[in-house]
Amino acid sequence: MKKVNALLLPLLFTLCVISCTSCQKKCEPGAIQPCYCPDGTIKEQVCNDDGTAWAQCECATYSYWNDPATNLTWQDPQKDAFTPGDGGLTQPDAIRYCDELVLGGYDDWRLPNIDELRTLIRGNPDTETSGDCPITEGSPRSDMQDPACKIIDAFGGPGIGGCYWVPELNGTCNKPDPAAEGHPLEFVSSTVASDNPDWVGCVLFDNGAVAFNHIHSLADVRCVRNGPTSRVTCEGGFTLCTPGETKQCLAANGKTGAQVCVDHGMCFGPCESTEFTPSPPITDVCDQCDLVKLTVNVPEKLAVKPKQVMAFLYAPEPDGSWHFPPMRPPDGGTDYDQVIDPDIDVDKPLTINVPACTYYRERCVSGEFYLVVLLLNDEDMPPFPTEGEYAWGMEQEPLTLGDGPQEIIEKEIMLAPCGTDKNGNGVGDACES
Repeated sequence: MKKVNALLLPLLFTLCVISCTSCQKKCEPGAIQPCYCPDGTIKEQVCNDDGTAWAQCECATYSYWNDPATNLTWQDPQKDAFTPGDGGLTQPDAIRYCDELVLGGYDDWRLPNIDELRTLIRGNPDTETSGDCPITEGSPRSDMQDPACKIIDAFGGPGIGGCYWVPELNGTCNKPDPAAEGHPLEFVSSTVASDNPDWVGCVLFDNGAVAFNHIHSLADVRCVRNGPTSRVTCEGGFTLCTPGETKQCLAANGKTGAQVCVDHGMCFGPCESTEFTPSPPITDVCDQCDLVKLTVNVPEKLAVKPKQVMAFLYAPEPDGSWHFPPMRPPDGGTDYDQVIDPDIDVDKPLTINVPACTYYRERCVSGEFYLVVLLLNDEDMPPFPTEGEYAWGMEQEPLTLGDGPQEIIEKEIMLAPCGTDKNGNGVGDACES
């Protein structure tokens, strides 16, 4: 009698288990039981009609995709890609989210740097890894002014939904930014500007641009890890279970996670944990800061309805110089100072309150600041006024703002047109530097 090779025993055991269990009912058809999600929530699942499996628990779940060109593995889709009302995370919270993520049997996920995030771009040659956009790890904030980093057509990329990323990725690139009406969330990186740690690198996958945004700006998050990611099928050895069944577990991050019985019903998959609690919102201090009460007028009947008005405060350059229009984020003013679809015309002035505080309301600003007002016919970012649009602020004296007590400055301005008048005479040449 031949002896069975010991190496074949595990395989024979597996085949026996499959043959003995696949024909048996595992649950009562139509039965309902609790099911557990990786984010810590508890829901319900129903046994299917033939009693062989539980319906999938309706959780926000993730897989991953390995890029053979870079050997990086990406969370797929991004965090809360399809969660209604999700407003993204700030960069510090994004770093913490990726550090705490336990996915696919791995706990070494992290927030990608800007170079890694750019490897996902497809459809915009200038911002792809080998493109001319100079923003990289160690870049100053001023690099975002390079034309090669700018947007192209919205949602014209080769990815799902027109996203400018590789076709293999899932997710969305059109989640609204709650702090910037009309703009989708950027995808944030771990890269900080070399000349200002309050600004972090990001990719706008809706239009293919690469830029810097404020560290407290809300953004989308897609975590990454090094190396190929082998799928972990059975964690903790063989345990007979009903396919689709879930159970709670203690994840590597110390949080309560969840495991799912694999399709063949012989074991549970890896313990995964995606639960995350964002940091409390920043305390709004703007009501303590100086305030510019601004009345904006236009000199003529508008030919087209404008898309936005922006009124912000800008500090001089470090050498004391001033360039108009400023191609950088503002130093003062909040999201309320970007008015989408403004109701303004020759007989309808617009009133805007511009507080002397930072965009994310965490502190007041003081010193000399130039007030810049733009009336634009599109939502392109960064804003750059051209012919047919209006601006104010080139040859104006700076405002002196203090740090308390609050002073209210009332100011009425008349915007100047950009381009040429009906006789071909140059007017508003300051709109383009």
